[in-house]
Amino acid sequence: MNTIILNQIFDTSKDLTDAGTCLYDRIKAQINSNDKAIIDMAGVTSMSSVFMNVSIGRIIDEYGMDALKKAISFSNITQQQAKRLTEYLERYSNI
Repeated sequence: MNTIILNQIFDTSKDLTDAGTCLYDRIKAQINSNDKAIIDMAGVTSMSSVFMNVSIGRIIDEYGMDALKKAISFSNITQQQAKRLTEYLERYSNI
């Protein structure tokens, strides 16, 4: 099991599309290796729709919601972040 420190991705890539692609690549690697990653949300202040579309949305498009749920879990996630993520996933699955 790997830990993905999301704040490090944001620190490395100031462009949200690049940051989203980086997270997408990391999640994709977890799916392909049948492993699970923990996404550490410590210090993350926001997750824009652009970032989530390029990372999580793209994973759902290519692999499906079940693969996403098997590949990742979250740590240090605030209630606000969890709510935002849940709302995003609900809206995305209704598209």
